[in-house]
Formats: sequence, C-alpha cells, structure tokens
Amino acid sequence: MKIRSVQLTNFRKFVGTCAVDDIADGVNVLVGHNELGKSTLLAAINGVIFEKAKSQTETVKSFRHTVNLNVPEVELTFDLGDTRWTIRKRFALQSGKAWLTSSKDHRYEDEAAESQLQKLFEIGGRRGGSESGIWGTLWVSQGNSFGVPQLDDVGRNTLQGCIEAQVGAVTGGDRGRKIPIAVDQALRDIMSSKGPSGMFKDALARLDEVRARTIQLETKRNEIFERMDSLTRQRRERNNILSNWNEDDFRDELDKSRADHTVAATKLKEIEAARNESKYGAERAERERQAVKDRAKLANDLELIDNEIHALTDELSTATADVKEKRSTLEIREKALTDLRYKLRINGEQSRRLERLRGAIAIQVEIERHEATLKKASDLQAESGRLSELIGQIRTTDDSISRIVAAETNLASAKAALQAISTKVEITINADAFRLIRVDSAAVSSLTTTRSVVAKTQIEIDGIGSITIEPQIRERDEMLNRLQLAEGELQSALEEAGAKNMSAARKAVAQRHEFERQLADARREITNLAPKEKAPKLDAGLESRQTRIRELQGRLRTEFESLGISTLPSNEEIEKGISETHTIVEKLTADTAIAETSVVGPKGALSEVTASLNELEQRLAGLKGNSEAIQASLTAGRDQCSDEQLTANAAELAGRAEEAQTALKAIENSQGETVIAIDARIKRLETAGKNHSDAVARINTDIAKLTAWIEANEGAGVEEDLEVARAEQARLEAAVKNYEAEVRVLRLLQKTLRESESEAKNLYLAPVVNRVEPYLKMLLPGTNLVLDENLGISAIQRNGTDEAFNRLSDGTQEQLAILTRLAFAELLLSKGRPATVILDDAMVFSDDDRIERMFDILTLAGVRVQILVLTCRRKLFTKFGAEELHLRQLP
Repeated sequence: MKIRSVQLTNFRKFVGTCAVDDIADGVNVLVGHNELGKSTLLAAINGVIFEKAKSQTETVKSFRHTVNLNVPEVELTFDLGDTRWTIRKRFALQSGKAWLTSSKDHRYEDEAAESQLQKLFEIGGRRGGSESGIWGTLWVSQGNSFGVPQLDDVGRNTLQGCIEAQVGAVTGGDRGRKIPIAVDQALRDIMSSKGPSGMFKDALARLDEVRARTIQLETKRNEIFERMDSLTRQRRERNNILSNWNEDDFRDELDKSRADHTVAATKLKEIEAARNESKYGAERAERERQAVKDRAKLANDLELIDNEIHALTDELSTATADVKEKRSTLEIREKALTDLRYKLRINGEQSRRLERLRGAIAIQVEIERHEATLKKASDLQAESGRLSELIGQIRTTDDSISRIVAAETNLASAKAALQAISTKVEITINADAFRLIRVDSAAVSSLTTTRSVVAKTQIEIDGIGSITIEPQIRERDEMLNRLQLAEGELQSALEEAGAKNMSAARKAVAQRHEFERQLADARREITNLAPKEKAPKLDAGLESRQTRIRELQGRLRTEFESLGISTLPSNEEIEKGISETHTIVEKLTADTAIAETSVVGPKGALSEVTASLNELEQRLAGLKGNSEAIQASLTAGRDQCSDEQLTANAAELAGRAEEAQTALKAIENSQGETVIAIDARIKRLETAGKNHSDAVARINTDIAKLTAWIEANEGAGVEEDLEVARAEQARLEAAVKNYEAEVRVLRLLQKTLRESESEAKNLYLAPVVNRVEPYLKMLLPGTNLVLDENLGISAIQRNGTDEAFNRLSDGTQEQLAILTRLAFAELLLSKGRPATVILDDAMVFSDDDRIERMFDILTLAGVRVQILVLTCRRKLFTKFGAEELHLRQLP
C-alpha cells in the first residue's frame, strides 16, 4: 500500500477541511510546529482504516472537534498494486457512513465498504472496528518509536506467512517440535529450575533423612562410650577429694579464728574512742586560739576606720559648696540656650508651612499638565474613531487581493487547459449568405469567426440544413466544471472584497492602507503622549494619568484643609518668605551653637564635682557601716567572755589536747592482730569448706546421672539400628546417582536439541535479519541484531558479547526499532505486499552523528518502501533531503 493523500474535515482540532496531497513513493516529510496537527493526521489515517464509521467507541467519539463537536470526516487515497482506492468515512455514530471507490469503478458503501477495506488491508474485524495487524507496527505514534516493535497476533501471522515455506523446512514439522517438548517434560519430572523434583526430590529427601538417622545413631553410640569413660573419671576424682580433706582439723581452725576476731574487735573500739577524743580536743583548742586573734584584729580595724571617717567629713563639706556654685552658673547659661531653641522651632514651623505651600503649587502644576495631555489624547481618539469607521467601510483586504489573484490564476489555468484540448472551428461566410448562418441558434457576428468547441455545437444554414460538431474529449466535464468553479470563485472573491474588478480592489486596498497608516500614527501619538515616568512612578498610558490626577486632587484638597487656606499664594510670595526664614534660621543657628558651647564647660565642671561629691558620700557611708558592724561584733563577744578570760580558755584547751594525744599513742602500741586480717582468714576458711562440700555434691550428682543414663541406653539396640540405617543409606545413594545420571543425559539431549533449534531459528529469522543487516552496518558497524521467535528484538551482538535490548540507551533502542520496522516493510514488499512506514516525531533521542546516519538509511530504504515522517524539528531535518509535504486548509 502507498498513501497518496489524506483529507480531514472537522477532525479533532481541525476546523473546516485540511489536506495533505501529492505524497510520493519514497521518503516524505511533514515538518510543522507543535500543535500543528501532525499526530492528529496519523490518528485520522488510523481511524479511517481501523475504526468503523458507525462505531460508538470512545476512540471514535474523540474524533469530534474539541469545541464545536461537528461531525468529523476523513478521506484517504492510496494505491494497492495497479489500483487506486479512496476510502471516505463520516463518523456520526449510528448515522455514520462509509464510501470506498477504486480507479476500476468499484464502489462500496457502509458495511460492504468496511468489509472490503478489511480484505484489502488483511486486518481482523472486531466489535466497533478492526485489529490494526501489521499496520500497528509500521505506523508509529508519537512517543512509541523507541520501544521494541510490538506485533499483535494478526501482525505476527502476516510476517510469519511471508516466511512460512522456510519455517517448515528448518524445524522438522510437528514431530520435530514434539521431541524437545517431551525432553523438557521428562527433565521437569525430576528437575525444576529450583532443583530436583518428583521422585528425584523424594529420594534426596529420604537420603537426607537416613543420613541424619545414621549420624544420630553413630553419635549416640559414641556418646555411650564417652559417658562410661566419664563415669570412671568422676569416681576417681571423688576418691581424691575425700582423701585430701580432714573435717575435724578444719572445724578447730575455724572456731579459733572466730574467737580471735571477738578479742580484736573489742580492742579496736577502744582505739577508735581514744582517737576521737584526741581529735576533738585539738579542734577545740585551735578554735579558741583563733577567737583570740580575731578579737584583737577587730579592735585594731575599728580604730583605723574612725580616723578615716573624721578626715572624709571635712572633705565632704568643701565639695558640697563647690557643687552649689557650679550649678548656679550652669542654670543661667541653659536658660539662654532654651530661649534660642524655642525661636528656632517657631522659625522651622514657618519654614515647613512655606515648603508645604510650594509643594501644593507643584501639585497644581502637575494636575494642569496631565489634564492638557488627556485633552490632546481625547482629540486624537476622536480622530482614531473616524479613521476606524472609514477603514470599516472598505471591505477589501490583502487577503481579498490574494484570493482574487488566486482565483484569476485558477480561471486562466482552467481556460488555458480547456483551450488546449478544444476543437478549433473556423467559419468563413460570404457576404450575401451572412445572415443565413447560426451557431447554437445564435447569429454569427462577423464574416470570419473562429471558435474553440468543447461541447456539442450545431451550425445551422437556413434553407440548407445543419452541421453538428461533438468533440470526443476525455475529462471534458471535469474541465468545464473546473472552469465554472474558477469563474464562481473569482466572482465570490470580488463580491467578498466589494469590488467590481481587480483594479477597483487594488485601489480600495490602497485607500485602506492609507487610513490604517493614519490610524497607526494617531495611536502611536496617543501612546507617546503618556510614556512611563520614573520620578512619580507612573505607568505608561492615559489611565495612569487619570488615576494620578484624582490622587493629586485629593492630596491638594487635604493640604488646603491642613493649612487652613482656600487659595494658593503666588510663587514670589512663597519664595520671599522662604528666603526670610532661611536668614533668620542662619542667625539663630549660629547663636545657638555659641550658647551650646558656653554650656559645655560649666556642665562638665558640675559633672566632675558632683561625681567627686557622690564618691565621698559613698565612701563615708561605707566606712560608717563597717565601723558599726565591727563595734557590734566586739560588744557581743565581750558580753559573753572578756579578753583575759578568752586567752586563759585557749591555754587550758591546748593542754587537754596534748594529754589526749599521749593516751592515744599508748593504746595503739598495745594492739595485736588486726580485725581485717582475722576477717580475711575466716572468709578463706569458710569458702574452702563450702567449695569442698559443693565439689563432693556435684560429683555425686554427676555419677548418679551417668549411671542412670548408661543403664537406660545400654539395652536400646543402638548397634543393630545403626547397621540397618547404613544399609538403607547405601541403597538411596545408588538411586540418587541414577537420577543424577539421567539429569545429565536429559540436559545433554536438551542442549543438543536447543542448538539445533537455534540453527533452525536463525534460518527462520534470516529473512528479517538479512534485511536489517545493511542498515545496521550503516548505523552501528560490527554489530548484529538478535531477534526472538516472536520477531521481537532481544539483544545486539557487539564485540562478541550479547547486550540486552532494554539495557541500551533510549536513542539506540529507538534507532534499532525503526530499522526493524523498515525490514518488516521490505519483507512484505518481497511478497508483493507493499507497506507504508509512518514515523511520528521519531529519532528524538538521536545525537547529531546518528541522526545523519538515520537520514541516509531512510533515504536508502525509500528506494523500495514508502516512508512518511512527521516532525516538529525543522532545523534538525534540514539535511534530510526528503520530499516535503504541506498541510493546507481547503476553502
């Protein structure tokens, strides 16, 4: 099949009728921006072939226009063999219609058309539409070009039908296919992908059980022997422990140690009491000595503080008089400074009022400027309205001129074509017979006339007869109809332009252009009247000026109310007032600076003497507080004990402390063995006795357990059970070896069959692989393609290594998928079934080098296969060199 044209009416986004014509045999490319409708075009081709006109599926419902929901129509013209077919469908749900016609005058409608279309494309029917078959693989929609080419059952059967003869020869037929199946089944009976299964698995499981039982019995037998040896060792150890122990000697030594502990503990308590008495006596004597020293220090400190208080009192009196004198001087100068500052404030208020009046005048000026702009804009807008009305009265546009030119061209072409095929009839009449001749019942207008005859024409000669001329011209009706359509189109174009002829139309459009120029100038002047202003932050446009005027009027009204005025003074009055206030403020500022300088010295002197006075007062207060505290402490201590009595008490306590220290040394020298040493000996003896008892009890328990276990297991027949288990283990090991040998044989047979099958599959896939190979060598030199039995790409072979298809980059996957589709199309072509390949926005993942190689491959494939490429990448496809198609809007 080769597509020649496709026409869409009200299909999805398209309004009216759009068409792509003159689709060539080889490589064709339709380049357009996003949203042009390229993918919609592919959807329309799919729809007109695979969807029934009366279908009510969601797919068919989606064909309606996205806004006006008009009934969509699609017409497709294509060649099959030497016959040109045209299928047209009107997708109107139950009211849908289908028409199929051919260049050999075959005509079908509705179901007959749908049925014949399925036969032509060899596609399977389904409810509401048809299965796409091989076409679903060769026609790639947007976003699906880089995956593995998907074949449905119909498409796969189509390709397999093309290589069916070779398939039977290389696979051995049904019998050849049954042998590998039988081998696989036999192997699955005893071995799965996870390991042994069936009887093999049961034998292994039973062998594991018997081996475990044998090991268990051997372990138990060995354990019996080990426990008998252990019982002998335990009895020998118990005899050794009992022979090395004397219980009476142990008890005597322990009792003696406990009695020594009682004597040592009593002595230790006496020593602790003496030590405490010596310690407390020394501490009391030290406290008394320190109390004597502290009282003497307090008396000396009190005398020093009293002398310092007398000196500070005299110094404080002098500082107070100095502070009073400096404060009086500072108050006089600060009053003068305050008066100057008041005058400055009054003058500042007057200056600010004048500045506000100046600002109000500026607001008034800006308002008047904007109002003048708006007045001029109003006049220009009135002129723009007048020009727009004049433009509206002229119906002729550049598009109208283009349409008239096109119509005149079509009319001239139709006339020329008709003139070229018409029969020329020249009539020459004698003057006396001039009025006897009529052509098609109309009198001739001259003695000699030449006519181009296309239709049946009759020449009548009064009194003689008539001559009938009927040219036999093919496609005469079509040409006459073309001429009539061209004349009608020209008349329609002139009426639409409101002109009698082309000259009048050109004159009208020139007048329209002049009015449009004047209108553009007026609008440009309006725009320039109100540019963007940075200072007041005004946006461009008249509306911002109107808003600004209202804002300024509000501010001006507020200023009038705030200043208490109804009219503004003149600029001269305001400038004079501002100048006077500036003169006054300069003098006041200078006087204020002098006054401020004169205040600084007295203020600093006052601050210094005040700080000195405060420091003296704080020092005096602190000394008085210390004096009072020391005096109170001395008085309280002497009330309790006089200085002489305190000294005597200290001497007496020192003597007692010395006597207690002498007594402590005497009692410590009389101490014998310590309590700690005796405690350690008692603990050692008690632990040794417990260890001896525990050891004897533990050995007796172990001996009893070993004796009972041996008596219980000696009569269990362990030896007999062990021999039976070993015999069963040997039998099962032999069975497992037989199964393992069978698995090896089956796997070898399976490998041999698979190698044979691989060779057969290579022959089976050779028709596709051989067609892909030349393209693959151009794209990826040194690379081979690996297909599976379902004709899908499974991997590529590169450098002797298989690389899985799904691990390749998106760009490489897309390129290989396109090559495979080209091979499928060539395979169909070899069987006399030409097929078109359509790629919608393909090669989007290709780099610059790869895409130029793909262009070469598509150009080479286009020699045999029709290829239609839809893309939005004009710059990328400039080097493609394909036949360029155009999507045009039909009237």
